[in-house]
Order: sequence, then structure tokens, then C-alpha cells
Amino acid sequence: MTKTFTRVVAVAAAALGLTLTAATPALASADKCKGDAFESCVAVNGTGLHVNWIKSRVGLYSKTCRYGHSQVLINGDHFADSNGGRDKNYCSTSVWGAEVTTGQWNENRNYGRGAKICSKFWWNNGATGPGTVNGYTSFGTACATVG
Repeated sequence: MTKTFTRVVAVAAAALGLTLTAATPALASADKCKGDAFESCVAVNGTGLHVNWIKSRVGLYSKTCRYGHSQVLINGDHFADSNGGRDKNYCSTSVWGAEVTTGQWNENRNYGRGAKICSKFWWNNGATGPGTVNGYTSFGTACATVG
């Protein structure tokens, strides 16, 4: 009976153009943004637990520029800074605004399930007071989870 049932399901699936496959692991690929008026963004490309590359971006309003840098964290630990940690002017040339790439790192390695890869854009605006660190204001922390 089991073989007959399996054949019936296989024939029905074939007739419907369905493919029966075993469950595949979650992709390591993700693209997330976090912030209010301006956003920090992170993109992770990979499959399963394997990460090919990590890209940091900043989301900007229409035709604006922000001077600063992105910081990438993996599981809360510092991983890298865009432009070697030196501030740079990142600009949107579109009237609709844009997400501007601030850095990309080729990883080509596996991470543990649940690893958090985050990016945070630090705007060097010279401000002081709550929410600033040494003259920098963060646009938020965007995180992607592996697996």
C-alpha cells in the first residue's frame, strides 16, 4: 500500500508540474535596512550557512549627502569599517533617494546558524548630546541572521 500511495503522489505531482524535494536549509542571503529618516542597510549573499559577501549601504533622501562611514559587526564583534574607517561623503543623486553602497567584503566562508551580521552607518555631524558618540550619530543598526 505504501508503494502504491507513493507512486500515486509522484504521478499526481508530475501531472501538476510539482517537484518534491527535501527541505533545504534557510538561505544566508538577506537584505535589511533599519532607521528613520535615513537608514543603515546590510546585504548578505550566500546559501545555507555559507556567506559569499557582505555589503554595507546607507539609505539617503532625495539628492542628499552624508559624511561618515559604515561599521560591520558579526555577532556583536567589530568586523570591518567602510573606507578603512575613514569618513567619506556618500550621496544620492536621485530625486527619489537611494541606497548607496559604502563597502563590500568577500567572505567565502561558513558561519554558525543564527550568526548575526549587522551594519551601522555613522554620520559625522559633529553633534553632541544624547544619541551621539564623539560627534557621530548612528542611522540605526540593520542585521541579517544566517541560517
